Amino acid sequence: MTLGWSRTMYLEFTVSMQAAWFLRAHVHAFNYFGGVPDQVLHDNLKTAVLEREADGTIHWNSRYLDFADYYGFRPRACQPYRAQTKGKVENGIKYIRGNFWPGLEFIDLADLNRQALEWLNTIANVRLHGTTRAVPFDRLSQEELLPLEKPVYDTSLIAYRRSSRDCLISYEGNFYSVPATYAGQRLLVKETEQEQLHIVSVEGEVIAQHKLADGRGQRLMQAEHYQSLWPKAQPQQLSLPTISLFHIATQNAPPVEVRPLSVYDEVLG
Repeated sequence: MTLGWSRTMYLEFTVSMQAAWFLRAHVHAFNYFGGVPDQVLHDNLKTAVLEREADGTIHWNSRYLDFADYYGFRPRACQPYRAQTKGKVENGIKYIRGNFWPGLEFIDLADLNRQALEWLNTIANVRLHGTTRAVPFDRLSQEELLPLEKPVYDTSLIAYRRSSRDCLISYEGNFYSVPATYAGQRLLVKETEQEQLHIVSVEGEVIAQHKLADGRGQRLMQAEHYQSLWPKAQPQQLSLPTISLFHIATQNAPPVEVRPLSVYDEVLG
């Protein structure tokens, strides 16, 4: 993202094309600039422009339009196949490819973005700009940006899941518990930028929160979600401080005969 007057640039890499990451990059850019521009001009990507009619009418992505209204800027979309409309950004991309990218080595995405931020602060935005003949950071204060006075817009990744009978929802290859009263219900799942998973009821209430699990095949279960399934008993009636789910499942289990392994060897011949 490049500001029109000062040519101050913001750069961020991502491996996702989802709308949430598109909006997050906007928020990061606004924070870097110290405010919000009056207008944002961009390409006709689906995260912003759903459809463009022959007469020029634009059907905006509803979430992007809500985002623009929240921060108070006017979204503008380029004419299709006219890259020169946003020449400031196109020239900036050429500059990145020629100045930042050659010979670059990085460990992961976080390392790449750390190096990109350092390059912005020490090279790109402190150089004498070829067009304006001024240093971008020196002109930044003259941009008259809108102040960032509101809480950060909710850029959570959104999905819907139906909880199972054992009070779990499946998300990205892992399982997370919900209160037993919400078993078998369709629930909203929000993955925040802070890698927290918020599970929301149809009434809009956050009923469970989990730290996003690493890897796959994990089960993150919170004991309080199963509290209503425990036997109804007064604390003084319990011989143990807590009753485990294993105890509940096995207290009425039938006895199982124990056989030596030699029996199975004989069956197998």
